[in-house]
Amino acid sequence: MGRSPATLPAATTKVKTSAASRDEPPPREGYRDTVEAIVVAFILALVVRGFEAQAFVIPTGSMAPTLMGRHKEIACPQCGFTYAINASEEMNPQSISSGLCVNCRYQALNLENQPSFKGDRILVMMFPYDLPFLPGSGPPERWDVVVFRYPEEPEVSYIKRLVGLPGEVIRIAHGDVYAGAPGSDAFTLVRKPMRHQKAMQISVYDDRYRPQALAGSREWDRWRPAAAWTPAGERESRFSAESTGGTWCELRYHHMVPDPEQWDAVLGGRELPRPPRETLVTDFYSYNTNLPRSLSDLVGDSHYEQENAWMQPHWVGDLTLESNLEVKSVTPGGSVRWELVEAGIPHRCTVDLNSGTATFTRGDEILGRTETPIRGPGKFRVEFANVDDRMTLVVDGREVGGTGFAYDAGAANPVPTAADLTPAAVAVRDASVAVSDLVLKRDIYYTQYPGRNDYEEVWDDRRPRNPVELFDFLSDPVRFSGLASLKFHDYPVGADRFFMLGDNSPRSKDSRGWTTVDAAWDSTSNREAWEVPRTNLTGKAFYVYWPHGVPFGPESLRVGRDLRLLFRPYVERMKWIR
Repeated sequence: MGRSPATLPAATTKVKTSAASRDEPPPREGYRDTVEAIVVAFILALVVRGFEAQAFVIPTGSMAPTLMGRHKEIACPQCGFTYAINASEEMNPQSISSGLCVNCRYQALNLENQPSFKGDRILVMMFPYDLPFLPGSGPPERWDVVVFRYPEEPEVSYIKRLVGLPGEVIRIAHGDVYAGAPGSDAFTLVRKPMRHQKAMQISVYDDRYRPQALAGSREWDRWRPAAAWTPAGERESRFSAESTGGTWCELRYHHMVPDPEQWDAVLGGRELPRPPRETLVTDFYSYNTNLPRSLSDLVGDSHYEQENAWMQPHWVGDLTLESNLEVKSVTPGGSVRWELVEAGIPHRCTVDLNSGTATFTRGDEILGRTETPIRGPGKFRVEFANVDDRMTLVVDGREVGGTGFAYDAGAANPVPTAADLTPAAVAVRDASVAVSDLVLKRDIYYTQYPGRNDYEEVWDDRRPRNPVELFDFLSDPVRFSGLASLKFHDYPVGADRFFMLGDNSPRSKDSRGWTTVDAAWDSTSNREAWEVPRTNLTGKAFYVYWPHGVPFGPESLRVGRDLRLLFRPYVERMKWIR
């Protein structure tokens, strides 16, 4: 499990002031002037302290992919997708030799000589919670990324996401976070604000990056067009459609992921050991697939120490579909529709291309309508999401329909069906359109406990012993019936205390996994192990100012494994922390 203490401050921004010297003594001040000077000085001191920023380095991956610890960055040799794998364990002292691409599941090997980069360097606003009246400051809010002193080792700083607030009970169930009042059986799903929802999404498949070895093999196609759709080519993520006659023409996503044995057969030019099959979308993190050379063979006999790389079994139904849309021509009744399936129920956004009106439906239920800029011919970037029991639409970077259209999915745990094997689609009716650059993303799945999966009681006959058996399980939603009785865990949070989680839930040492073995320093507070007292909060992380340098130039300019003399700032990953 990845403990994620922030290292000691690398730098602190301070404001220094000095008085100008004078030859003559200053005139005597009246009491009023003295008081005013003291008040002004006090206010300035508060402002300086409130806006003081310190730089921290993230050492481990418990907040990945939002914040990276020490890692290797890999451009997949098959599909070209760039992903990161954890390298903090290299210090143990085995070198990292392999990692799996989240986009195509190809296992990159022989990575020992690939550079390992130090963790993200971030800026943290110090003391914003102590001085909430200052501009830019405020009380702690849910989903803030905060630095705090670890309750069991107050001299060590951690960085996590604040999820639970004082005076509520936090429930983790089926990967989601719920909040309720003490003593009440009523719990409400905690929905993320849009800025956090977008920042916390994790890639499932980016169609702009297609694996070379699978090109031309139609059985591995992810996006499969109906008759009216025409693909642009093997290497281009673009599909065009001419639809007439009032019928919907669909382009549907199939979650076709090769297992390690299938990849081995494809690369070796051999017959597949089993036909390609669709599987459910899960909480797969490339970041957690790091393996040393001694454990990198996923085709041979499985070893329990390999499980971090493949045992990521939790079905995720909260998805986001992004695509470019080009509307070429429209006839009366012309419409385009985006669909995301969860627990067998289609969640749809249908846009009338003549009026621009979008209608949001869940099954046969209409949740609402709103106006959009998608009207007549034009080009648009569209993001349709079904996350936290709420549908949202973003067009050209702007939210449409306010905070979206929420619904009540009921108290029962959702259970996948065969429809969840093909969970996304774009459809057109009575219009000429093209869609391109299709990207499917997922929400974070919060496990009950770090380092353990939630499905130990769900396996219908036996626990998967290797990647192939896990794929067999994921390809048959009937075997997920046990999800209906999946247990949950409640965490009461006391006054002036908070509950913290890491974004890399399977590998984060956070409130779920702490103990009170070293509680002598606050033995009189009756603090529960998962609580972080308000007095332990240090600051709010707000900007990644230096992810790492991007090396370039000839190998001759390489100094050791991790350093090249020529590198550029990694501007693409410099960002505000949400």
